[in-house]
Amino acid sequence: MENKKTALVVDDSEIVRKIMTNLVSKLGFNVVEAVDGIDAIEKSLEHDIKLFVVDINMPGLDGISFVKRLRKTARYKDVPVVIVSTESDEKDIQMAFEAGADLYFTKPVKIDNFLQKVGNLIKLKGIE
Repeated sequence: MENKKTALVVDDSEIVRKIMTNLVSKLGFNVVEAVDGIDAIEKSLEHDIKLFVVDINMPGLDGISFVKRLRKTARYKDVPVVIVSTESDEKDIQMAFEAGADLYFTKPVKIDNFLQKVGNLIKLKGIE
């Protein structure tokens, strides 16, 4: 289990975290879960994260602010970040990409589309 790469799923909804954890594990990741951006910062310091899957709307520190902080760190400036959110407005999507997201999906996620696009992203980034 130690040789598997680790992903961090960040969402304030336990149900969504479980669904996303299940999906991300299909891509060969061990998954650590965080309930909001503050928890995600703590978990990203404790683990060597190779993929982030982040919601936007969360209490405390929202997903956009979390991604901006992440991208300012040398450790995580190039690690793939996938946003999964109920927000479908063009300005929210634009903000996510400006913050440093690599992919953006609206909930509910289409499973095959998610697995294909995230799978391609991790291959592109050399995370096998």
